[in-house]
Amino acid sequence: MKKGSMMAGAEQHGRVEDGSHEAGQIALTPQEVTACCQQLVARGEGDQAVSLAIQIAQGTQDVALILAAGLFLVRFTPRHEVVIAVFRKALLLMPEAEPAMASMRGEVKIFLAGALMVAGEREEAMALFMDVARTLPEHRVLVGEHLSMALLEAGLADQAEQVLLAWLADGPPSVSLYNNMGCALGRLNRSRDALAYYRRGMELSSRHEAVSFGYAIALLKAGEYEEGFARYVRRVPRIPSLNCWFYQDLPRLTNDVPLEGRHLLFYQEQGLGDTIQFIRFLPEIVRRAGRVTLAVLPSLARLLRESYPMVQVCLITELLDHPERVAEYDFSCPIPDLPYLCHLRHVADIPAFSPYLEVPVRRREHFARLVEQAVAQGGRAGGRSPAGRRLRVGLVWAGDSRSSAQDVAADRRRSSSFAEMMEALGPVEADLFSLQYGDRRGELEPVEGQGAVVHDLMGHVQDMADTAALMESLDLVISVDTAPLHLAGALGREVWLVSRWDACWRWGDEGDRTPWYPTMRIFRAQELSLAPVLKDVAVSLRRRIAEG
Repeated sequence: MKKGSMMAGAEQHGRVEDGSHEAGQIALTPQEVTACCQQLVARGEGDQAVSLAIQIAQGTQDVALILAAGLFLVRFTPRHEVVIAVFRKALLLMPEAEPAMASMRGEVKIFLAGALMVAGEREEAMALFMDVARTLPEHRVLVGEHLSMALLEAGLADQAEQVLLAWLADGPPSVSLYNNMGCALGRLNRSRDALAYYRRGMELSSRHEAVSFGYAIALLKAGEYEEGFARYVRRVPRIPSLNCWFYQDLPRLTNDVPLEGRHLLFYQEQGLGDTIQFIRFLPEIVRRAGRVTLAVLPSLARLLRESYPMVQVCLITELLDHPERVAEYDFSCPIPDLPYLCHLRHVADIPAFSPYLEVPVRRREHFARLVEQAVAQGGRAGGRSPAGRRLRVGLVWAGDSRSSAQDVAADRRRSSSFAEMMEALGPVEADLFSLQYGDRRGELEPVEGQGAVVHDLMGHVQDMADTAALMESLDLVISVDTAPLHLAGALGREVWLVSRWDACWRWGDEGDRTPWYPTMRIFRAQELSLAPVLKDVAVSLRRRIAEG
């Protein structure tokens, strides 16, 4: 969507109010609304940014300000009802009778339709999309781009593919249409088919960041690691602010730089699971470099200090406040670039596995005692004989909470709920332990009263180092695709992945095993709901229990 053209049109056809009623007497232009909200996001204050955008949209009658707020909310809030209300309000304030406004009204309808589609209001969404395509032929490509993306975000990749086939067969070529087709095929676990569409998109725009990144992901999912990682490292890092000094003022490390005598700064990027997966390559870098510093989030700091005592580990928040330290380092690099730096070219090049995260004996013994106590108390409460040790199974049913609309949509595809997981597993002759972290841990309480017995020791867990120690006393971890899954794999624990239907690139298009974690077994969903695949997990769990 050409957001700039929509905003320019709004400003031409309506006076921009000063925004004083909705912004605490501070005059705001649409550009300032966008900049202010984005700055709040960069500072980690996403909730305040969303609240400000909603307040502005509610308090003004100026179309330009409403659209500025709406375009921000499309990206940064999963509250589709709010986005829908904002764009409906903008349409009501845009005169239908004015021909010069028709094009901009069409663009607003496209955004409204996209929000309706993701919110489940598909009939109204399709009616709006088709109305714009019929009445405004100049927007046909935009309709195809947004309709297909809305279907993708709603989890309907097969329908998105059909729409894209029709649009590509009857219309001018579009970078975004090719990109969306690549994305659709990737989510349908047809990564090699996706590559051709990404290539066509890059032929139209070789510097298009989204297409290049999508192509990299498709290559990686297809197992083409040499070209995949070479393209993957071209991405703009996903960090809270690109203005941080270690990104702006230090050169990014590449795999052709001599490392001897260098001081390298590797920093946390993307999720905790990415760091856990790729940190296994760190020892090779340490052997070649002079000094290495890791800048990570608090939840990983202690685990990495204990596992890699040869490097300095600090908090990424501590670095942000000390730009004068730039002189200490020669290069910086996001941690997920490590496979590229270590020249990983083929799946077969992944180093032979051995557990690469350390758990101190004292902490392991502490959590072993807690586990034994929980099992003993559970046995007494349930009238179970203490004789015979049952299988001990850790459960993770949801990923970490996200803030952006795109990340929330992805999390909905990968996460289950405690109730859904327990309903699928049913009564099992095993001792179950929650490994759930974050807000979703609260789902335990209402279900426990209905008879589900799951021990929760996460109140004793401060960070991933403690989670690792707890896992060492369990026999099996069953998890959706989130950080504890990687932690179990890195520790060499037996772990079962409950994978969403559009599997992450690292698990490939098919199969129940992965070269990244030999102790992992993959259960792949075949539809949006995880309920059916969880039943498959339950069958295998009972078989595993029977085998002893």
